Amino acid sequence: MNNDDVPELQSLWDEAKGHIDQGNDDKAIEIYKYILIRYAGNAIVVEYANAYLGDVFLKMRHLDRAEKHLKRAIDLAPSNAHYYYLLGFVYSLKEQWRKAPGAFQKAIALDPHNGEYERGLGWARFNGGNRTEGIAHLYRALELSPSNQHVMTDLAAAMLILGNTDKAREYGEKALRLDPSYVLARDLLKTIDQIEGKRT
Repeated sequence: MNNDDVPELQSLWDEAKGHIDQGNDDKAIEIYKYILIRYAGNAIVVEYANAYLGDVFLKMRHLDRAEKHLKRAIDLAPSNAHYYYLLGFVYSLKEQWRKAPGAFQKAIALDPHNGEYERGLGWARFNGGNRTEGIAHLYRALELSPSNQHVMTDLAAAMLILGNTDKAREYGEKALRLDPSYVLARDLLKTIDQIEGKRT
């Protein structure tokens, strides 16, 4: 890539981001795929294009495609913690609870003070059957990110699964206070209401 390519490439990145912001994911995907062909000889550009494709496909829940592109990005940038986190998220959505923890652990090894990465590991461990360890990682995530509504909601869901509706409600209400528009927390609290209503 020479200096003449820089404006074109920046324009392509901006155009793709604009499409994503407007909800035109398919248009963004076309641009990223074009970038992969046009700049095939530039490892950094190929890395970013694959990472962006992985992220878009993850958002669209095209999980196999997301996994493929994220793995390509990781091959080119094995020290990027966020790529491992996204891959762990893909495995979690696939309910591949044996694979997900490894990806999250790699992310944490590269960025040990990231509460969101810790949350991913906690949720994967909890759903993979190691509930004690999963809860421990979720509490660690809460220490690292005390205002992360996703951590609160995961803790609420975990407590609900364990049958502790009081704690589930406590964390669900905290999540909703952090983000009153957070649908997942609102739905969780409705579920708790229904469960407690059946008990009375």
